[in-house]
Order: sequence, then structure tokens, then C-alpha cells
Amino acid sequence: MVFTVADALDIDLLKDAGARVLTGSGSLDREVRWVHSSEISDIARFLRGGELLLTAGLGMGSTGALQQAFVRAAAHAGAAALVIEESGRMFDRVPDAVVAEGQACGLPIIALAREVSFAGVSSQVHEILTGKRLQALTHEREVESTFSNLLLDGADYLSIVQTLAELTDGTVVLENIAHRVMAYVGEFDEEAGIEGWDRHARGLHSDDSGCVRRPVLMRGQPWGWIHVFTDRPATERATAAFATERAAAAVAISLLTDRSREARDDQRSTALITRLLIGDLSGSEFVDQAGRLGYQLGSGPIVVVIANKDARDESSGPRAGRQIDTGAISADMGDYVVAVAAESGRTRAELTGLLGKMEHGGGMSRAVPASMLQVAVTQAKSAAAVSRSLPASPMLHFDDLGVERLLVTLAQGPELASFVEDELGPLLTKDAQSTTPLLPTLRAFLAVDGRKTEAAEKLFIQRRTLYNRLDRIAAILGKSLDDAATRQSLLLAVKGLDLLEGSSIVARRSGRP
Repeated sequence: MVFTVADALDIDLLKDAGARVLTGSGSLDREVRWVHSSEISDIARFLRGGELLLTAGLGMGSTGALQQAFVRAAAHAGAAALVIEESGRMFDRVPDAVVAEGQACGLPIIALAREVSFAGVSSQVHEILTGKRLQALTHEREVESTFSNLLLDGADYLSIVQTLAELTDGTVVLENIAHRVMAYVGEFDEEAGIEGWDRHARGLHSDDSGCVRRPVLMRGQPWGWIHVFTDRPATERATAAFATERAAAAVAISLLTDRSREARDDQRSTALITRLLIGDLSGSEFVDQAGRLGYQLGSGPIVVVIANKDARDESSGPRAGRQIDTGAISADMGDYVVAVAAESGRTRAELTGLLGKMEHGGGMSRAVPASMLQVAVTQAKSAAAVSRSLPASPMLHFDDLGVERLLVTLAQGPELASFVEDELGPLLTKDAQSTTPLLPTLRAFLAVDGRKTEAAEKLFIQRRTLYNRLDRIAAILGKSLDDAATRQSLLLAVKGLDLLEGSSIVARRSGRP
């Protein structure tokens, strides 16, 4: 859309006047922004740059020195080209001094063999310039409309980068503030390595270098940059620069919209699930209100999945890796993340995947109708509590639980703590004062139902050492470990202790008493 000196030479009036290029043939791609005619000697001080200067030579002077000074001043003022008539009013032929100075300054000097209407040339060029400007404005409006429609359609930054590449017919790279490539379209060689990209990304940029770069600003702070690599000549890069600026703004709006939308959805989801957990909503009411938020749990069976979290490290929470699924609604409750999902024939692995990585274990309920959703919540919480008490922190289904189902219920009141204290209190007191605790020995012995050889192998100790430890435990507890009923009671106490310690850790991390 740029109008150049070469374009000006193609208009009818100048061609009919026998225009010929005397100097600066390599600079005919200079942009012409205006046409000006003058016969005064100091016209240069009125130029702003980009003018096609028309003259009959009357103000250029009669000596070589004056003529050279005129040409030099016009060149320094940024004139696009100097057009001189050879009509006989001043010159029958453009003087050699003018040609020499034009060559020295790199200024295109155009000679006209015949008189021409300067007003006509100005009118014709200005009409062309006006048309091009109108064309440029129309193109800019189309570009703005394109990116606006993308945002209205909810497009992400990947779609915006793709569209920018199509508009500019170039290679587009989107990088963040750390110069990490977030997206690219075109012939960007990723295999060249980050080092090669860093050299380009961290270098000084200008639109004339072949790469148009514009910042992506979010709330006044730089988020990153968009680079557009184009083979278009420098005079045609204004359109690419405009499109890049609009794309950068669209990327920023898209990112802000995504964050705002996610934060808003998280708040609504958390509020809704909180009401379910405290019993403020029935299962059917929960499903109905979740549907209003866009989560379609359907009329079939529903499953509740809970992922345990380490509240000391929020960044490691399972929520960061969750899947986007309109058939499931989830919320981060601090110590754990809850997902309520339509079962819809999903496998356990698929349901677990709704909450991403479960580094601290979790629990899953049975598939239940909406009317029994409160029961499913209790089941998932029970399984998650048992998972937290186990060393491997597995993902447990409620049906995987045995006697722990009863222990979890008892742990909500004082009964379990009292039972553990009655059964294990003397041993726990002794271990607290000793550097070689005996509880691990008891735990291993009970885990193999009193088979001493297996217990010794499990502990990597000799049987004589095991016998001595078991005798000490029996003496401290005042019970015979050979009695099956005693072992069963102690096993329940150990499991109860693990549940209580798991709950205690969660309470301390969340600040609860």
C-alpha cells in the first residue's frame, strides 16, 4: 500500500513528459508521502520528508555551488526525489553539478524532457495517495474486526497466532517474558535450539530487520512478545506492524479473559461444592445448580472423587493437572480437591484423571444416584482419609476398605482415640522416651497375623531379636501377643492410630485445633 518514487514515474503526466532517471536508480522504492512544487532557493526548510519535489530549476541558482547546495539541502530534508524540467525556463539539460551531487547524496534526480502541469501531477498523485490511505484504513478495520471476532468467539492465543500468520503471510512466534516459545506458525526451526532463539529474542529489534516485534502487555506489565518474520520489503511492513499490534492486544485480552473466566468458574464451583459438603444442598439440588453453571452431570450414576493435598505446597496440588470436562465439577477445598462427576461408564483411571496427579492419594465413592450424593461424599472422604494414613498414599475406592470404614466413622468422635489410648497408650509412652521404638515391630508382627518368622524377615532382624522385642512389648502392654483376640484388638488400634495421625497432620497444616 506504499506509494513509491517508481510508482510516481508510472503516472501518465510524467511518462508523457519523458521522465528519465539520472541518479538514485537504486532508491526508487522510497516512499512518496506528498507532492510539492517550488521555485524558491530555501524550499528545503519547509520539507518534512517523503516529498516528490517538482521544480523548473528557477530557485536552484546559476552556479554549480548553489545548485549542489540546493540538492544537498533537499536530500538532508528527506525529499523522496527531485524532479527537474528541462524545458528551457532554467535548464535545457540538468547541470552536471546537480547530477554529481545527487549521486553523492543518493537522491533520485528525475529529468523531464517536456513541460508538465505541476498542479496536474500533484492532483493525480494525491488522488492515488488518498485512495491508498482509504485502502489502508479499510484493511486496518478488517484486521481489527478479525481479531475482535476471534475474541468474541472465545479464541485462545494459539488461534490468534494462526490468524496473524495468515494475515501477514509470514512466520509468527509468540514468546513469554522468559523468552520461552509459547506458540509458532510457519518456518520457525525449533530444532535450532533455545540458544539460537535466545540470541534473536534478546537482540535489538527494528521493523526494518525482517522481524516485526510487538509486546504483549497485561495490566501495563509485559507478558511477552509477538514476532512476525516477513519477506516483504520495508516499505510494505506497515500493514504487518499494524496486524502484529492488534494481535498482541488480542493475545493479552484472551489471556486475561481466560484467567478471569477460570477464577470466576472456580469461585462458583467452590461455593456450590461447599454447600454440598455442609449439607446445605441435597444431591438433586446440587445437580440442578451445577447444570446452570454449565456442568452436565446428567440423570445417571454420579461418582465423588477426592484427592488429598499437601497444603504446605499449593503448587503441587492435584488441581493444577486436572482435565477440562463439562461432565464433572471440581473445587479446591484446601486440604483436598473434590470432583463430582457423571459416571457415564468411565473407568476408575479416567475418574482419577479428572484431578490430575494424586501425589498424596485420595478416595473414590461408589456410583450412586443424585439422591444419594451426600452418601457418596462420605464414602469418598472415608477412602481419602484411609489413603492418607497409608505409606504409599494410594487411590482407594470405598469398596477397597475393610474395617477402616468403621474406624473412619469412629475417628470423627472421641471413641477411636480412647480405644487407641487404652490399647497402645503404655507402648506409645515408652516409645516417646526411647531411641529404639517398638511400635514398628508390633506393626510388622500384626501385619502377618503373628507369624514370627515372616515378621523377622519383614523387619530384617534375627528371630531371637524379634522374640526379645515381642516379650518387651507384651510386658509393657500387659497382654499376651500369642492370643488371637489380643492381636486383632491391637491391629485395630494400630489402624486407628494411623487414621488419627493422618487427620492430625491435616488439622495442623490447615491451622485447625
